Amino acid sequence: MFMLGMALETLGTNGRRDKVTIMGDLLEIMQEPRRLTHILYKSNMSYVQLVKYLDNLMEMGLAEKIQEPHRAYGITTNGKLFMDLIKGNGHNGSQSK
Repeated sequence: MFMLGMALETLGTNGRRDKVTIMGDLLEIMQEPRRLTHILYKSNMSYVQLVKYLDNLMEMGLAEKIQEPHRAYGITTNGKLFMDLIKGNGHNGSQSK
């Protein structure tokens, strides 16, 4: 069975994800430390977009770069709280009417 990346599962009504949804998707992927390449494939983003979002997540304290045993990215405690907040609000990228 062919599995779609997380990006395709979280599309809004206009066919695009908003920034909060993208950040939540990335944090979901990084529940366990993941190498950049793995995150890139799962997120369905370009390298430039991914690096921009990872830098933003790290600046906000939601993600961290891990050096041992290999270079990877993981989610912080604050990142887990952020995910709980956006899931609790039912945020899925679409606007309420």
